[in-house]
Amino acid sequence: MISKIARRTVATIAVAALITGCATAPMADQRQQDLIAEKLDSYVFQEGAVRYDVENESVARLWQEFNIMRRAGNLASAKKKLEQAIAIAPNDPALWSGAAEMELDANSHLRAENYAAKSNFLAPVGNRPLRYRNWLIIQRAREGRGDLLGAREAQIESTKLNP
Repeated sequence: MISKIARRTVATIAVAALITGCATAPMADQRQQDLIAEKLDSYVFQEGAVRYDVENESVARLWQEFNIMRRAGNLASAKKKLEQAIAIAPNDPALWSGAAEMELDANSHLRAENYAAKSNFLAPVGNRPLRYRNWLIIQRAREGRGDLLGAREAQIESTKLNP
């Protein structure tokens, strides 16, 4: 059985190694962050990047209004539309992913990560594009919080799902 002190020592060494590695290659780290941002933009913001079929007409209308308002920059109204849609269909993973995206835009990193994780929990295993998108959101959220080890874990998960 490993003692708490031994675990903390190992964790401290791992963090120090990660920080040292980042300090020696700032340009490589910046290129990696730019690549992640580019991937996230292509999977999150482009129309049709993640197919979303809706059976409920009210949810479909609210989702459409959410996207229109968001693109127009009316984020407060967009958020209200999304909240209304979630109230109607609380188990819809695409809605939670949209909420995660909104929170990431607002620099609410912990909330963005939680919403993306909830979306992954609700999403069918076969919905790889949505799960990939969520892991990219989680990675960006963790980076925003300074959780470099967690961001690396999210990057590994997104790589497994890269469509």
